[in-house]
Amino acid sequence: MAQILSDIKLTIHLMKNKIIFLFLFSPFLFLAQSKSNVTLKTISGFVSFDNKMLQNVNIFVENSTNYAVTDSTGYYSIKAKEGDFLNFNFVGLEDVIILVEDVTTILNIEMKKEKGITFSRSNDNLKLAGTTIGDYFEGTLKQVISGKDLNPEATSLSRAIEEKIPSLGVKINDFGEEILYQRGRELNGPPVWIFDKVLYDLPIPVFINEVENILVINTETNKLYIQVNTTINYKTVSGIDFDSYYFIDDDFYQNDAISYKRLKVGKPEFLKKYKGRFKADEALKLYQETYEAEKNNANYHLSILQHFKDEKYDKNTSLKVLADFEEFSNNPEDLKAIAYKYQELDEHEKALSVYKNILKLRPNYSQSYRDVANVLLDLKEYAQAWKAYLFYFNNDFNIEDNDIGEILVSEMIATESNKGNENSPQKIKVNSPTKNTESDVRVVFEWNTSEAEFMLEFVNPTAQTYEIENSTHINNDLIIDQKEKGYTSKEIFIDDLLDGNWLINLTYLGNKQYKPTVFKVTTYYNWGRENQRKEINVFDFIVTDKKTELLKLNKKSF
Repeated sequence: MAQILSDIKLTIHLMKNKIIFLFLFSPFLFLAQSKSNVTLKTISGFVSFDNKMLQNVNIFVENSTNYAVTDSTGYYSIKAKEGDFLNFNFVGLEDVIILVEDVTTILNIEMKKEKGITFSRSNDNLKLAGTTIGDYFEGTLKQVISGKDLNPEATSLSRAIEEKIPSLGVKINDFGEEILYQRGRELNGPPVWIFDKVLYDLPIPVFINEVENILVINTETNKLYIQVNTTINYKTVSGIDFDSYYFIDDDFYQNDAISYKRLKVGKPEFLKKYKGRFKADEALKLYQETYEAEKNNANYHLSILQHFKDEKYDKNTSLKVLADFEEFSNNPEDLKAIAYKYQELDEHEKALSVYKNILKLRPNYSQSYRDVANVLLDLKEYAQAWKAYLFYFNNDFNIEDNDIGEILVSEMIATESNKGNENSPQKIKVNSPTKNTESDVRVVFEWNTSEAEFMLEFVNPTAQTYEIENSTHINNDLIIDQKEKGYTSKEIFIDDLLDGNWLINLTYLGNKQYKPTVFKVTTYYNWGRENQRKEINVFDFIVTDKKTELLKLNKKSF
């Protein structure tokens, strides 16, 4: 695999290869260099706070004289163009800044109190249980100690670590327990110990000669983590009173997620007509009879598709609705939802056609090129997929871009492994020495609208949790980056599934529109291995603030 990484090298001066691109992507070439639409359009919606409509909210277009104020119902209307920034301002509440996109017409804004001082959760800076979920913040100090370098005569593991890292010391607390501390620096809480991927407040009594290695992590928020890997699995050792060593009680799963099937959604009026029609042909006939009258209703197609899925109608029934939806809509967000559902039904050729259409509509969105390449991989068109990835770089997108760049690296390495570029003279340099080239599980999350806000919760078999929030309130810079570069995706690796269940939960926070958000979750089992396989699941969300279980992963999934 190291050879694969080293073989992917950048050369730009390849006119022959660019001619290939011209042939392959000629319908999109000049569009890819076009500028944002400068036409002003009307953007409207309601502004609220604490579930109440908010009057006298100031809305202005940055670097413009365009200005609006919400009325007594919280309603506003303002003129702006694609690429503009809308600023929503109200005294005592946090400003909301929204980048206007090609599809932006409705923005319903929920304002929040201004942020006070917040403290990091204990494992926000920690890779959860031996996985790449969670990142070390920039500035984190990491030191590795090999077990064989520890003093076997040390009276305790803490003393052995102190000998190897002079900046750490050992003191005795009021209970007679040895506590590691940072010399000349106050730590944010006591050290967290991780033994064989389980968290404790205090070190459990391991023998020095049983330690394989130690990773000491001192974060920029002054949290100290000591990750100890042993030659035996201490979770299976009997005779140790683990209760005396205190499991960390922060960030443990509260069993508060409901199943996706239990997520109750009030059925729209047009769906009530389908009550009692249990046969697919009857439901399809009703759909055909009422299509012209209902097709302009918000959420019509998505609601019908979900109903047909819930009723477990045959695939062809859903394909008919998808075909009509595809013909009806020219909205890139709707088209992306259609492509997701085609992929869920293993209709990859149809999905490819939709993704190519999105590329025509959104040539300046990095996600457009990745999506075309990804579905080409599904079709085992490895050489064509490689060319699509290369086109991403020819449009000045970077491998270092948040989320989308990481996904590109993963999939390009996989494509290279499949000899997808063997006939291509153009290579790409991938500077990612720590990239997961294989793992038990790789999960790719995608969503169809950049206004979607949500929280992802990962729960490992020992009930430890890690949360990622994608929202303007928590990380507006990331949301703006997603819009400016044009991507709506994130990947997660789980290196070791361990014994038991991993849960992936989602809390949907809304999308400022009246449409559902459609999520595609692609799970790759045995990622990068010969027995790799994948599953695609698609979820429609309109109900907010309900923690919902999306996936349950375990070794039986293999």
